Amino acid sequence: MERDFEPLKTRLRIICDRLDEDEQLYFRPLIDNFKGQTQEFQRIMRDLGKFGEKITDGSQFQAYREVQHLFDDAFRKNK
Repeated sequence: MERDFEPLKTRLRIICDRLDEDEQLYFRPLIDNFKGQTQEFQRIMRDLGKFGEKITDGSQFQAYREVQHLFDDAFRKNK
């Protein structure tokens, strides 16, 4: 199951690398410990909103949407 979430985790790690050091220390464990539960994902999405423009050079909405699609794809595989 966790293997299905690797594309999502990979994308989140790329986003995490863009953050300040203290934000990375907070956010990276959320990614590394992510097991695919909806409530974990909701927390990650909420935190992405807090990081704002740091998560992408382009559209924040597009970054959120990409992350959401990666979660949805993996979640469907595990049903």
